Parts: sequence; C-alpha cells; structure tokens
Amino acid sequence: MNPQDRWPSRAHTLHQVVQVDLRRVALQTLLSGLVFSVLLAIPVAVYHRGEARNLQGLRLAEQERVIQLAEQVIHQEMDAVLSDLRYLSQHNELKAYLENTNPEHRRNLALEYLVVAKQKRVYDQIRFIGLNGREEVRIDHAGGKPVIREEPDLQDKHDRYYFQEAQWLSPGQIYVSPFDLNVERGVIEQPIKPTIRFVVPVADAYGLIRGVVALNYQGQRLIDKLGALAGGANSIWLLNAEGHWLIGPSRQVEWGFMPAYAPMPAPAQDRFASFRRRAMAETSGAHGLQDAWIRFERIYPLSGGHRPADATDFAQPASAERYSWTLAVALASPTPQTPHTLLPQELWTTYAVLSLFAFFAAGALAFAIHRNKALAQSMEKVIDSLPILISYVDAEQRYRYNNQAYEKLFHLSPRQIHGKTVRELLGDTTYQEVRGHIEQTLAGAKSVFESQLSCAGPEMHDMVVTLLPDLSAQGEVRGFFVVADDVSLIKQSERRERQRMLELAHVSRLASMSEMAAEIAHEINQPLAAISMYSAAGLRTLHTDCDCTRMQKWLEAIHTQARRASETVRRMRGFMQTDEPQHGPVDLNRIASEVAALLRHEGRAQGTEIALHLDPGLPTVQGEAILLEQVVFNLVRNAMDALLLQPGERRITLVTSFDAEQVYVEVGDTGLGIDPVLGERVFDLFVTTKRKGAGMGLAISRSIIEAHSGAIRQSARTEGGAAFLFSLPWEAS
Repeated sequence: MNPQDRWPSRAHTLHQVVQVDLRRVALQTLLSGLVFSVLLAIPVAVYHRGEARNLQGLRLAEQERVIQLAEQVIHQEMDAVLSDLRYLSQHNELKAYLENTNPEHRRNLALEYLVVAKQKRVYDQIRFIGLNGREEVRIDHAGGKPVIREEPDLQDKHDRYYFQEAQWLSPGQIYVSPFDLNVERGVIEQPIKPTIRFVVPVADAYGLIRGVVALNYQGQRLIDKLGALAGGANSIWLLNAEGHWLIGPSRQVEWGFMPAYAPMPAPAQDRFASFRRRAMAETSGAHGLQDAWIRFERIYPLSGGHRPADATDFAQPASAERYSWTLAVALASPTPQTPHTLLPQELWTTYAVLSLFAFFAAGALAFAIHRNKALAQSMEKVIDSLPILISYVDAEQRYRYNNQAYEKLFHLSPRQIHGKTVRELLGDTTYQEVRGHIEQTLAGAKSVFESQLSCAGPEMHDMVVTLLPDLSAQGEVRGFFVVADDVSLIKQSERRERQRMLELAHVSRLASMSEMAAEIAHEINQPLAAISMYSAAGLRTLHTDCDCTRMQKWLEAIHTQARRASETVRRMRGFMQTDEPQHGPVDLNRIASEVAALLRHEGRAQGTEIALHLDPGLPTVQGEAILLEQVVFNLVRNAMDALLLQPGERRITLVTSFDAEQVYVEVGDTGLGIDPVLGERVFDLFVTTKRKGAGMGLAISRSIIEAHSGAIRQSARTEGGAAFLFSLPWEAS
C-alpha cells in the first residue's frame, strides 16, 4: 500500500482532519496497536524461545560434561590406588618379610609402608594382615602425619567382612570393598571417614598365601574432588549399587545404609524415591522432578585400567564388572519439561514498551535473525586470516572447506581445492606417509603428528598436523578437521642451534686434545719404541743363528704394540671426528669405558685412578653418541683438573645406574669440591673454578643433556669431593 493512501497529505487542512470520525480513528488506532503488538510479539516470542532452548541445551551439555569429568576423576583415583596396591604387594621388603617374619624385616616393611603413606597422603591405613586376621604391620594417617602403630595398637580383623572376602581370593585377585564409613573396634569412627578398602592376598616364594595387604583409601578425597566439579545450578550425586546415597542432595540421606549411623533425622518422605528406582533399573538416562532435572549414568570404577598383554602377575579386581556406582548431575529449575518461557510475565507492559520503541524492537529482531550469520562470517574471516592451515575433510577424504592459508601454500584457491581428495592434493608419496593417521582419525581417534610436505614448489615444509574426528550424535565419524601449522622456521632455528652445539662441542674436543698432546704423544711413543726395540732385536737375530721361538715372541710383541698404538689413534680420531652424528640407541657403558681408556694414561701420569662401576644391565638411551661422549669426557677432565693439586688419594669414579624411567651417569672425585657459593651457577657460560679455564665445558654439557630431554646437577659427596650426575630417559624395549 502506498503511504500516501494511508495517511493524509500535507494538503489536508486541520479542519479536514478534525472532521474525521473520532470513533473510527480510535478503533483503527486500537486495531493497529493490537496488530502491531501481535506481530511484534511473534518474533520476540520466537527469540525468547530460541534463547531459552539454547540456554537449556548448554545446561544439558554441561551436565554431560560434568558426568564425563566426574567419571574420569573416579577412574583416575581408582587406578592410582590399584597401582599402589600392586606395588605394595610385590616389593622386595614384603618378599623378605614373608621369607623371615623376624622383627627386623617387619620393621623394614613398616618403614616402606610409611614412605608410601607420606608420599601419597591419600590412605587412612596401610596394613599387612596375617592369615589369622591379626594386623602385623599398620600405618595410620594420623591427621596428615603418618605413623607406625606398635604391637599393642594392632587389632584383630578376622571378623571384618573385607578380610573374610579376601580369604576366598587367590594371588592376582583384588577385593574392593563397598564405599562406606570406617569402623574401629566395632564402632563407626568419629568424625566419620568415608572409606574404600582395597585388599589383595600375597603369597611367599612357594606360592602359599601368607596374608593380605590392605589399603584404606580416604573416600573424602574423592567426594571433595567430585564436589569441586559441580558449579552453578548443577549438583553431583553418587549412589552405590544398592541405590543408597553416598553423595546426596542433603546430609540427611547420606550413609543412611550404615548400621547405627544417623547424623540427623531422616526425612518423612523421600521425594527422590522414583529417581532412585529408575537409576537402579536403567544404566543411563534422565529423570525430571518438579524442581530439578537429573541426568544419571551407571559407572564401573574398577574397569578403568588395562592389563598388559605380557603380564602374568598383574593383579586385577575380582569383581570389576559387577562393582558399580550411579553418577548423577542434578540441574535446578527450569527443567527440560518446561524448556522455554514464551514471554516475560509483564506481557502487556513489554508490548507497550516495545510499541513505543519500535526502532529498538526492529533492531533487536534483526540482531536475532542475522546474529548467527554475522558470527559465521566473522569467524570465517578470522580463520581465513590465520597463518595455519584449517580444513574439513569428509568421510570419503574429500575437502569440503579450507581457509586461505591453503592458497598461499598450494597456490590453489579454495574453490579449486573443494572436492579434491587428500591423495590428489598431497600426492601419492606424502599421502602414503599420512594415510595411517587419516585412517586412525576416521576410526574416531584424534591424531597429532609431524611431517614434511612438498607443496607447490620443491621446497619442503615442516608441518605439525592435528586431525580431529567429527562425530555425530550417534558416534559415527562424518569426517575430520585438519589443523596444520608450518613450523619450518622453528625447525630451521632448531637445526641451526644444534649445529652451533656441534661446533662448540668440536671446539671443546680440539681444545682438550691440545691440552692432552704431550700425554697422547707419550702414549703413542711407548708402543712405537717397543716396536723399534723388538724389530732391531729381530734383525740382529737374523744375522746369527735364528731362534724361531724367540722370533715368534718378538713378532707377537710387535703386533701387540702396533695394535696398542692403533687403538690410541682410533680413540683420538673417534673423539675428534666432525661427521654429522647419527641419532640412535647409545650405550652409556661403552661411552664411559671409551672415555676412561682415552684418559687413563693422563691419569696415571698425575697419579689419578679412574675406577668404573658400570651396571651390566644398563638400557640404551636415544641420542647422539658423539655429544654424550663429550659430556662424559668434560666431566672426567674437570675431575682430573680438580685433583691435580690435591695431596693424598686421587680417585675418580664413573658410576652408571638406572630406574624405571631414567638412566644415570655419575662422575665423582676425591678433590676439594665445588664452592657452595657457586651452586648451580657452575653450569653458566664463562663461569669456572680453574685458573686457566674458559668456563665453557659445563655449559656445553648442560646444553647437550637438556637437548636430549635430560637433566644435570652437581652435589658435594659425603666422603669429600664433588659429584656431577646427569640423567636421560631410557629407551623402552
């Protein structure tokens, strides 16, 4: 309709306007206002409805997230306790005690348990209980200061249910008690201590069960952790397998299944009875109440760990598949039963305000309509501006989206890449390298890897690639997201830094060889002089009666001395080589032996003994042998310099050892030690304690060790002198 047909033109006079029927104008105004209000109410109502649903969706998603986090926390706690129990049931102190139950071995076992209790601080009790049910070793938490209980404090537990249940198990099976309250001498301990007991039978060397190891896990720790996950309108609840409250909506209902325990009067009516019945009948679901919406899931706390395929004595819970709790997250109103509110209660007031401010209402409506589109456009601009490659690939491995960074790297526009397969874009060679990661992602697992890609030109690009699966609500993989970062500049910088380290190490080796020139010359001259002497004697014998036996001995001596000189030259050449070192398995025992052999002559010249204490079972480490040999050489040479002016015994010890994760090399001496004022500054560049030292050896050594993901430190020895110890992660076979 033309506006001129609806409204009077300026040519109308005031008189003509006044002549209009007032009743008709009032009616039209009223009808227009009503129509406008209704039309305006529709988008507002839709907007409010959508926002309420979005908010409710976020709340429900938050419930799912809290349940997943809580389940992870529970599995982590249970796995940690099971791991500790396996350790405590297999360590050497327990084996020694089972062989000989004298007071000394019992004391050693108690001290071992005490160390674990102090380190972990999560166990109310750590006990060894004999077959008769009598506690033989017991560690109590004692308010955070674990103590060993002496003989008078030990109790008889033969009638406790967890001990009786463990009697039916064999070694390798673990009994886990229900989550309940701790009982001491037949009475619930006050203040209450929520407890889970983990019990495993242990056998001696003949396979005979001699008792059980029991851990009382402090359940309050788990309750506190779960409580920390709750926030806002969410509350976390936990029910045991029988449907009783472990963590409930109130203190009134918790632990009500425990005999003679009633912290406060029970409520007259259990308004959660229907929820509890449903939680016991179903493994997961949602339950609505008048003032809450509850999502629940049945979990199996003991099924988180995995038994190694090659482990024959890996103890497992005996009833992991039956031991269950129900985890619930309650959301306060509004609930999904009323997922939205159409309009605020002040309906007509809002209409009136919106009618007066029509411009603002239209603006708000436009915002509601175009918000997602504008946000998507903004996000697309941001993603296109990022220097990293971002794309989406469908299940058929075809590109469905990619940002502008692909154009810069492949010289192809997004339109040209759209629809291409990964093989077509990357080429057969590169595709075969990343194919396994793609298949892993399409199977539903995230994959992160590094690879070199040749894109539009001959230049190779170092890329860090992350593949994230796109999962549907039913768990099907619809495709995957690709996030690839070009780290070529970082890798080039790392290579330059590595080359600089190699050059510094080579300079250090040259300097060391320069200092050792006289000793090396003497070490080579000795076999050469012996060769000359034996050969001259042989020549003299040839001019007289030839004694073949004597001649054979001289030739063997010449051969031995020649090999000795050759071995000296070989060690020198190997130590000073400048070839690009190869990264691979390194035997630190061999390196220690080589360095000791290289420096043994110089040590004898100054009266210093180099002693080797090498662990024959030492595992290999991943690294570069030349650089690690440089570290050992620097430490031994520094020790020799420290002993140069030392009166009395001069001794250097080279010790290798290892534990479950690290390999250790220690170089100790009997010198005066390091000035405590220096401390760890002794590893800084140009810091030295030698009069003519350059202060580079230890700094280079620390750089090499840290580049191998290790650590190096110095300490004073109790018997005098200094010790330098470095550790490296060892290569698992």
